[in-house]
Amino acid sequence: MEALARALSDWTQLLGPAAVDGDTTAFRSPDPTRGVLAVLRPTDARQVPGILRVAREHGLPLHPVSTGRNWGYGGAAPPGGHCVLLDLSGLARILDIDATLGTATIEPGVTQGQLHAELERRGLALMVPTTGAGPSVSLVGNALERGYGITPHEDHFGAVNALEAVLPDGTVYRSRLAALGGDRVDRCYKWGVGPYLDGLFSQGNFGVVTRMTIALARRPAHLEAFYLILRDAADLGPVVDDLRELQATCRGALGGINVLNGYRVASLACPYPEDLRYPGGFLPPERLRELLRQEGLGPHLVAGCVYGLPGPARAVLREVRRRLGSRGRFITMTRERTRRIAWMVERWPRLRHLPALAKFDRMMRGVRVMDGIPDDVALQLLRWKSGGVADDDIAGAMQRGELGLLWYSPLVPMVSSVVEAFQEAVGAVCLAHGFEPLITMTSLSERCMDSSVALLFDPRAEGQAERARRCYEALFDEGRRLGLLPYRVGVDAFHKLEAADDGGLDLARRIKGLLDPQGLVSPGRYNL
Repeated sequence: MEALARALSDWTQLLGPAAVDGDTTAFRSPDPTRGVLAVLRPTDARQVPGILRVAREHGLPLHPVSTGRNWGYGGAAPPGGHCVLLDLSGLARILDIDATLGTATIEPGVTQGQLHAELERRGLALMVPTTGAGPSVSLVGNALERGYGITPHEDHFGAVNALEAVLPDGTVYRSRLAALGGDRVDRCYKWGVGPYLDGLFSQGNFGVVTRMTIALARRPAHLEAFYLILRDAADLGPVVDDLRELQATCRGALGGINVLNGYRVASLACPYPEDLRYPGGFLPPERLRELLRQEGLGPHLVAGCVYGLPGPARAVLREVRRRLGSRGRFITMTRERTRRIAWMVERWPRLRHLPALAKFDRMMRGVRVMDGIPDDVALQLLRWKSGGVADDDIAGAMQRGELGLLWYSPLVPMVSSVVEAFQEAVGAVCLAHGFEPLITMTSLSERCMDSSVALLFDPRAEGQAERARRCYEALFDEGRRLGLLPYRVGVDAFHKLEAADDGGLDLARRIKGLLDPQGLVSPGRYNL
């Protein structure tokens, strides 16, 4: 505590009293071995080297976060021990937008919504790399966690061309191209020259990223979303095989394609039965089938988008329809159609109350995300079981501890037999633990899909958080048995990433020991 008091004094001189907060009430952890000692809120990236030097002098670990909205993976919680939280949300400048080359250079606090507003203000036909987490989440934080979306640049760290970071000793890392004077070429070419080192800062704890350049996809002249409502669960395997071939032959015209199981479809389209709401209830398969039947829905939903010039895009859509259309009901939605419906609702507000329009509204929100317009359509999942939470207060409810979410996010080879085995295993584990298996799979390429399985719980109800944790561990173990491992994990699951004779982890720890011998930056993150 003496070291903390001295460090807080030094940080106050460096940042000013308004940027140093000793009140950590909002970050109290139920785990007594982990917590936040104080919060630092710099407003200028040039302050970060000094922050790290003070931490090093006094031996105090720091945990940097961009906006702290890492929903379902631990939020702003430090991965281990007691840390000073380095809140970078005040570093929120859009430093450069290169309209010619289609790049944006941003600070960690820049959100999806902020970048979209700036692109709109400048009249630029560039797309934000969106997720369904909403306008208030950080672009830098999501990219560093290797987040993904369904716009043309679905791999968000893949779209990172350059970054700057402050190392634990306070020195600044830049790529060698930038150091040689090639700032613009550095911002438009990912790999640089010599060993590729930017990757150390993705899912790592080797420093604090203060600047990032991301590639932005051009907004296409034509965008058309498609939705396939499967009639028969047995069609899932053949559809996965068709999607693999479509991604291979139509690469560039197709963004990421989502495959949702029946529970995830119901969470979008069906009201949750009142008699099964929190605390403790869950929706059994027979009730699920009845809900889907009442809404005219099937056991799976496939959703994707075709991008490009009108002629080629429509040709690709015809091929998608030819391959998939016989499997169920095939629906399309263009950008222009969503605008017409929105205009009608604005002119005649009573239309909002029509049940059919509610379904169109969800489709339109999905189209907006595919069009690079931030929307928290995925985060709306949390309202399904809880009820009573306003659309615009989900983030607040999570921060107040009123809603609970854990994501299990394994990688799944795009092979029909593997996908079927995965879905069966997840369903069995979730139902055995009293959770709905809310499964989404998103194509990352013609070879691999990422799945996100949501575990919803009420953190205020006794035992529910622990039950969700046990379910997650069981899912991880069952997935590992099948050879399926997560692409990212939350702060409570880093211990699962241990294996005998893990040369990659050993090398990462050796690098960590060289750059951060005191273990000051996010100790324990990804077992480092």
